[in-house]
Amino acid sequence: MSDQPLKATTKEKIESVMERKRKQIEVLQPLPPYTAIFCEGIKTEPLYIQGFTNKINQKYKDYTTKDRIIVVGTGRGARSLLYYARKKVRSDFPMCQVVWLLYDKDDFTDDDFDNTQYSVQDRVSKQEYHVAWSNECIELWFLLHFRPLFSHIGRARYRKILREYFPYKKNMEGIYDILKDRTHIAVSRAKTLYDNYKEGTPPSKMAPATRMHELIAFLWEYL
Repeated sequence: MSDQPLKATTKEKIESVMERKRKQIEVLQPLPPYTAIFCEGIKTEPLYIQGFTNKINQKYKDYTTKDRIIVVGTGRGARSLLYYARKKVRSDFPMCQVVWLLYDKDDFTDDDFDNTQYSVQDRVSKQEYHVAWSNECIELWFLLHFRPLFSHIGRARYRKILREYFPYKKNMEGIYDILKDRTHIAVSRAKTLYDNYKEGTPPSKMAPATRMHELIAFLWEYL
């Protein structure tokens, strides 16, 4: 086999054939949209969500030159997270089509928490923006994998109860693997919990509640 570089015309033909094949594959199995998931936490949430996104990116790696879904831990919450996401999408991820914001109520004011969602709903841009908040913390979502919950018990109690099922701690690795087989249960419980509130209820008044099931449903489409 010759070590001579391919002629420009030959290279163009090969690239053209590969591009046609990629388009044919995409018709049969649509690629995930380029998506950025911005997390309030820098470890707990990204480590969990990457359990999903790593599988998705691996599944489609033969059809695309870039990861279709990226996860960014920020250490920012509520509206600060939204402002940061907007800036990073413009500067670093111009190809992005879908943006998710994953954040908690925690100690943010009701106004800050509510207006993050309202700002996303009112936003007009070429990207689709979505929220996946938890009131009051991500541990609510984790707990729903093991039991339903309809009363507000506070962050400390969520973590204490979680430890009855596995040795939970913040920033732990492997939490995706611990929870994955019960994800469908958590999605059903989270949806029931969220739908239990009257339409138009401000997010800050929905406690306990989470919209994590919406993000997970989005990711599930491409697993």
